[in-house]
Amino acid sequence: MRWGAALSCLSLRPGPLRALLPALLLLAACASPGTRTSPAPTAPAATPDAEPIEAPAFDAEAWTAAADTATTEASQIALAAQLLDAVDWRTACGEDDPTAPGRGTLTLAHLDDVWSLAAITCQRFATQSTFALVDARGGRPPRLVRALGVGGDGRPTADTTASFYGTLSHDRSLRPGRFDVQTKGAGHGGCGTDVRYRLRPDGGAEIERVRAHHDCAAPLAPGEWPVTYAAP
Repeated sequence: MRWGAALSCLSLRPGPLRALLPALLLLAACASPGTRTSPAPTAPAATPDAEPIEAPAFDAEAWTAAADTATTEASQIALAAQLLDAVDWRTACGEDDPTAPGRGTLTLAHLDDVWSLAAITCQRFATQSTFALVDARGGRPPRLVRALGVGGDGRPTADTTASFYGTLSHDRSLRPGRFDVQTKGAGHGGCGTDVRYRLRPDGGAEIERVRAHHDCAAPLAPGEWPVTYAAP
């Protein structure tokens, strides 16, 4: 309120004490035109709900059927790329080098009527390859298979690996749910390691047995390699 308006209001007060109350009321009336009131706050608008994204589930049965009939490297590489949407098998390959020989080519091992393993090549060498294994059994998302490594003494190590080196094989009739990886120590194949794995329901691979023969100067048939480890 301005000082002139205040003095004007105060000058209207009568002298007697009994007139004090009317003067105060008059003073309030003079002050009221200068006051301002803030508008009542408005409630914020409600946050809109998110729009759900419907992602199609990976169809392991359809993918496995297509992989079974893929006869060209180009078709296999395309299927391996499709699998990346469900599981990134490249993590087993170390450096992601799409130009590595054989990169993305694949083979299937049907361990039984439900369990199928996809061996996807990281790099192909003269007689064997580095590859990732994907558990592509039907009815659930695929998983990258991991296992303990095998040391130079032919025994499991404490290190976990998701890559395999050698040649994958399996005998469904004699060893359902099992597969072997044989690694040659020389081109003639008379030395190296032969590891038998049992695929676990969680996607891991447990080492059941290791045969190893490292004297490449005295080659032996793989079936004659001594057993260096057997699971208890």
